[in-house]
Amino acid sequence: MKRTAPLIHQGANQLTTAISGLEPDSAWDEFLAQQSGNHHLQSSQWAAVKKMNGWNTKRITISNPQSVVGGAQLLIRKIRYFGKIAYIPKGPVYRKDDPQIADALVQQFKKLAKTERISGLIVQPFEPGIITEILSNHGFRNCPIETSPTATVILDMRSELDDILAKMSKGMRNKIRRGMTRGVTCRLGERKDLPAFHHLLRQTAQRRGFTTFDLEYFEHMWDTFLPTKSMQLFIADYQGEPVAAQFCIHGGNTIIAKQIGWSGKHSKRHPNEALDWFTIQWAKQQGYEFYDLEGINRSDAEVIVQSDRIDYASLEGPTQYKIRLGGEVTILPTAFCFFTNPLLRSLYSRIGTHLARTQFMQKTAGRFRTG
Repeated sequence: MKRTAPLIHQGANQLTTAISGLEPDSAWDEFLAQQSGNHHLQSSQWAAVKKMNGWNTKRITISNPQSVVGGAQLLIRKIRYFGKIAYIPKGPVYRKDDPQIADALVQQFKKLAKTERISGLIVQPFEPGIITEILSNHGFRNCPIETSPTATVILDMRSELDDILAKMSKGMRNKIRRGMTRGVTCRLGERKDLPAFHHLLRQTAQRRGFTTFDLEYFEHMWDTFLPTKSMQLFIADYQGEPVAAQFCIHGGNTIIAKQIGWSGKHSKRHPNEALDWFTIQWAKQQGYEFYDLEGINRSDAEVIVQSDRIDYASLEGPTQYKIRLGGEVTILPTAFCFFTNPLLRSLYSRIGTHLARTQFMQKTAGRFRTG
């Protein structure tokens, strides 16, 4: 069901707002596809994926008489002790740096929270810009818990392949070449390869101490994104055995490495390096301009951005690996939160930073990353 209402005037055009929970929502997804970057967390397909984990969806859009010009997808669920929480990952999305649209969207977030009896709003903007100032002006406060990665490495693939390779560290280039000559073969995966991918992912999770989804989740994700062909599985084999794999989602001008798994075997044959190079070549051939490695340690990223050299030895393993691929270290906005209850709002303004660092809050934040 969709509700529409007049909103504001922009020039000669009246802008209207609409609220819906359509699945799929072709008009919204078409708008996202026209924007730069990868907004898959805002797509109606992603809403369908998260529904499997108990998240409901509301979508606020602002349109002129011709098309959608901005909006945001809110994922909503009840969280113990907090009530109903709405989460807006990588949003809102609007035509670049249009403060009128951005301000109108934040106003609509707060109105929806009131009508839907939502206790708290968590907004994690897609990129720095006017939106962070607007959120602050509307009473949103910085939220120090990490609901999704706040630092990443992005490879620019608009150059020739030789130039992309040249930007990598010497060690990374050597490992890619060794991977290609020591019996590792890379290929595109199919749905039937998902169990092998999931086995590799669980092995990685056990080594690194994080939790992951069950196989059914990835099968559901595959089936959801299949109609738009906006996901791809990549597999590295050695002697017919899958030893590394990654699940990528792509849209707009960007491909993003969503989940990566490795058996831990054959490290001297460098299957991960060979697989990333295979992914880069495939993505460039498909016309994608950027490869987002999604997620590195934020404190390491901040040191690198402020320095004129990289001390690889000081970096944790996954962060070091991704930076050696030669992309640009990018700092992303942290989340902002707003509580509709004035008492909770006042309490958070006084002790929110301390509270967010507690084990309970870190565990709660994990529900947004993995739930």
